[in-house]
Amino acid sequence: MTGPLLSIRRGSRVYGPSRVGSARVTALDEIDIDIRRGEFVAIVGPSGGGKSTLLSVLGLLDELTSGEYRIDGALTSGLSDRRRTRLRSRTMAFVFQAFHLLERRQVIDSAELALLYQGVARTERRRRAADALAAVGLAAKGEAESADLSGGQRQRVAIARAMATANPVILADEPTGNLDTTAGEAVLDQLDALHRRGATVVVVTHSESLARRADRVIRIEDGRIVDNPSPADAGGNRGAAVHEAAGIGSVRLDGRGLRIGDLLADALRSVLSRRLQTLALLATVAIAVGMMVVTLGVASSARAQVSGSFDARANREVSVTTQSNEMSLADAVRRASDLAGADDVAALSDHGDVSVTSPGEALSVSLHGVAGDLASATRSTIRWLGGGVRELRDNQVLLGASLAAQLRLPPIELSPEVLIDGRPCVVVGTIEVSDRYPLLAGEVVASETTANHFGPPNQTDVAIVTAAGAAAQVGEYAPLALDPRHPDDYLVHVPVDPQSLRQDVEAGVQTALTAFTVLMALVAAFAVSSTLTMSVVSRRSELGLRRAIGGRARDVGMLVAAEASFVGIVGGAVGLVLGVLCILGFTIAQRWLPVFDVWLIPLSLVAGLVLAAVSSLVPAVRAARVAPAVALRS
Repeated sequence: MTGPLLSIRRGSRVYGPSRVGSARVTALDEIDIDIRRGEFVAIVGPSGGGKSTLLSVLGLLDELTSGEYRIDGALTSGLSDRRRTRLRSRTMAFVFQAFHLLERRQVIDSAELALLYQGVARTERRRRAADALAAVGLAAKGEAESADLSGGQRQRVAIARAMATANPVILADEPTGNLDTTAGEAVLDQLDALHRRGATVVVVTHSESLARRADRVIRIEDGRIVDNPSPADAGGNRGAAVHEAAGIGSVRLDGRGLRIGDLLADALRSVLSRRLQTLALLATVAIAVGMMVVTLGVASSARAQVSGSFDARANREVSVTTQSNEMSLADAVRRASDLAGADDVAALSDHGDVSVTSPGEALSVSLHGVAGDLASATRSTIRWLGGGVRELRDNQVLLGASLAAQLRLPPIELSPEVLIDGRPCVVVGTIEVSDRYPLLAGEVVASETTANHFGPPNQTDVAIVTAAGAAAQVGEYAPLALDPRHPDDYLVHVPVDPQSLRQDVEAGVQTALTAFTVLMALVAAFAVSSTLTMSVVSRRSELGLRRAIGGRARDVGMLVAAEASFVGIVGGAVGLVLGVLCILGFTIAQRWLPVFDVWLIPLSLVAGLVLAAVSSLVPAVRAARVAPAVALRS
């Protein structure tokens, strides 16, 4: 083509709302400019005159409010963001005053960044970036961190990044503004070299020495072109035609663009380069996932503990009460013991109050007759007289420990005697404590024969301890077993169904722990989201650079999401380890059996990933909305 490569007609750029009375700033005011293929053009003028805005428009980082901008004859207005980004990626290469390198990453990562968004394969990308670094004299710095370079070296890396793309247009914004004279001259030499190789170079500058190197100098003041010499054909058809390099107008914008594997690798290197921030995010995710693991693990261990307790105690205790005294205690014990599922049985008769006297003391207490295994059936602890006595005979009694203390009873080993309503009886043991019948600690227990000397019983209780899960069945058939003719004379006390009660208890514990875990997850999500959002704000210039050199809005959004996902997976793994250690410590301290489910392993990783991914939604959207022209100036 013989026409201008870059052409603006009656181009204006106005910032600010357009309603009446609102502030408006006219950065470009109906300018006309042509730049031919192969030219070296310098744009000069005072600060605030519109130079950088013009460069942003030429580089497709900004759009005209009115007028036309054509590249190689093709109109750019109306292009979608995707097509503008692809055109910019294949046509433009940028060199900025602030360098905009990936600070804590290797120099070669910065040099190849534009190629990443062009979809160039990794091997080819590395080769071209290394060649470009060698061309600017930085072959030995490829593996160094960008933050360790001098200002001149950093700008040369930016030029190498532009060279590696082989794009036909180089746009430089104050490339020597932050450099000393020597470093600045070296940068100008590199731009000259690019021009000699056929690139079209457009430079915004305050430097007179740089302007003198240009084929043409355009002066802009207050948004208007005040000096614009006619362009000469500075380079004929040097350089590739833009239609061939990028494809606009009728030429399809093809090419792979950013590869998903390259995106993930870039995200991983980015995460590893920001160590402190990554550690903070990891800790937040790990704590949240660790709390989830602790919640689920402790809940499982607690369920096992609760289940064991229910099986061992309350859900096995059945009591049968009657006012009838037609059946002896021994018969009641025998018949109840024949029930399937009955393990331990004792019968207790209540004979009302009697007077118990020891030397110097007299008290009125309840008297009970007993048959069967009193200790096991009533969950009682009994201290018997030495010599193996475990069964009461006539005129032998057991006293509750508190009653014995009130009577100031001598030691059991002395076989002390007490008078019960004037009848002498030998004390052969004390009831220290009784879980099912706690009042026994202050009462008297005698054999059935001895108790009947003091009158018939008022009430009889049959205490049964069943096998696990047999309480309901034993309770149903006990009245028939004890008195088939009058089963209605017996009142049965059966514990609440252990399965439903256990489920209620477990559900309550699980609900409380789940609520706490959800709260922790919400707090962690907020913390991760806030940290990522602050990271996006602090990385605006980097994200703006990525957009400028070819990254689509979704590419930078996916970068933030991928970074968060890596943190989430690793944080989930760390949280799993922390959670397991906490569960072990807690269960060991409680003397519980720790219970772990294998599915906690994948669940922890998924939970960390989901937590981080959800937390990254807002930051990713903010990253995708970064305006490159604004971000690069900030």
